[in-house]
Amino acid sequence: MSTTCGEPQYLLVFVIAGMDSLFPIVPSETLLITAAAYAAAGIPSPLGLLLAAVVGALIGDFAAHLVGRGGGSLVQRWTRSSRAKRLLAHTEEIFARRGGVVLIAGRFIPGGRTATTLSSGILKYPRTRFLIFDALGCLAWAIYSIGVGLLGGVLFEDQPLLGVGLGIGIALAITGVAELTRRLLARRKARADQDRTAHRDPADWTASAIDVA
Repeated sequence: MSTTCGEPQYLLVFVIAGMDSLFPIVPSETLLITAAAYAAAGIPSPLGLLLAAVVGALIGDFAAHLVGRGGGSLVQRWTRSSRAKRLLAHTEEIFARRGGVVLIAGRFIPGGRTATTLSSGILKYPRTRFLIFDALGCLAWAIYSIGVGLLGGVLFEDQPLLGVGLGIGIALAITGVAELTRRLLARRKARADQDRTAHRDPADWTASAIDVA
């Protein structure tokens, strides 16, 4: 089979990975895992997929960052949904302290990529730092997705569709566990905050009352 057979797949991965940040309904991770499962046979090249995914994702993320900086109707439409508002509020809360970590981790949270890239623009996060940390996140995401796809392709070399299914299943399981862990930690933190508020020293409330008066 000619190596040119992989060229359309590289282009498709590049385009879809770029679109995913502004249009999160585009299944870039699923596409990358699928292509990687077939790449276990040598075509397309895993290295070519990696390059296409990283460059496409970085360009798309930077475009979303610029959209966030400029505001506009796209940001307003996206923030109308209650889920987007919660993601945005949570992201804004921690961005100033751990912006780089947020950009990297956001790629592995459902909806997190759009929230973090747009928020970084809205909060005027420095462009150079954005590109550095986002490039690391894109690279980690691409390696993870391709690795999962290759694993499925190797285990089911003669049945690539089963390899694709296994790869996507593994990715969904890992994402589900990560999301569940995040929610449990958030609930634990919320309960701890409530407990601290409930057990505040009465003197604190007195002091507050005096201040208000």
